[in-house]
Amino acid sequence: MTEFFTKKQIDEIRECFNTYTIGNDTIRSATQLRCILRSLGYSTTTAKTLEYFKKHKKCIDFATFLEIAKEEHNAPDGLTEVIKALKALDRNGERAISENTLRGLLTNLGERLTHQEVDALFSTVAVNKMIPHQKLVQFISK
Repeated sequence: MTEFFTKKQIDEIRECFNTYTIGNDTIRSATQLRCILRSLGYSTTTAKTLEYFKKHKKCIDFATFLEIAKEEHNAPDGLTEVIKALKALDRNGERAISENTLRGLLTNLGERLTHQEVDALFSTVAVNKMIPHQKLVQFISK
């Protein structure tokens, strides 16, 4: 794995790993794995961390974690995926999505948001019951 990450990167990853695995030297749950990956700046999902855990069928040691970190590092950028999805949903070329459509997506698919979380988002980016793609992307990238 040293051929992919620099020594400095490995040291930073190890420090984060050790911080969250005090006394165990292994990751024992998908929640713990997701927390460590997100602490390192990766945008992993609940489903993806469960998949990693099932794939390795054991507690995850540091060497295995480095493999997972490499896979996450090579994963597509989340913001790019959002932009692609917005373009695919924009059949009329409006460069905006209705509040109702976006609310349905955010509360029913993937890592679901609560209606309160969606309301907070809309209060920041909505314009006349529409969510301009540009404002949504700017909000997400903050």
